[in-house]
Amino acid sequence: MKQDNHALIDILRAAQRIEEYTVDTTLVDFYEDVQLQDKVMRRLLSIGKNAQWVSDVTRDEMSAIAWSELSSLKKWLLQDDPFVNVDQVWSIVQTEIPILIQVLDQLVAAKEKKQLEKKQPSLVGAAS
Repeated sequence: MKQDNHALIDILRAAQRIEEYTVDTTLVDFYEDVQLQDKVMRRLLSIGKNAQWVSDVTRDEMSAIAWSELSSLKKWLLQDDPFVNVDQVWSIVQTEIPILIQVLDQLVAAKEKKQLEKKQPSLVGAAS
């Protein structure tokens, strides 16, 4: 489960960076800025790689996330075709990344809260 936590946090951070990179960017800007495309695709690869490390138990707990699609990002970006469809990348950036951040923010916070509660000793019923 510790591996899951690291993977989830890495996915969240990569998605947040993509959002930071593209905050005031238009599709035309994205087409013209190859370095920005590279940075975004690198973070998408990281998301895809880390999604593969998330256990089935955590995937079941976080069923609001499309894990198979996330896991396939890496394969899609590294496919045999040397040309990645920039429109598809842009669509992911604009539609999927903000949702992923929102969902992961909530789920990771809830998961961390659960783990903290398990670690804290209960003072209820303790003798004085």
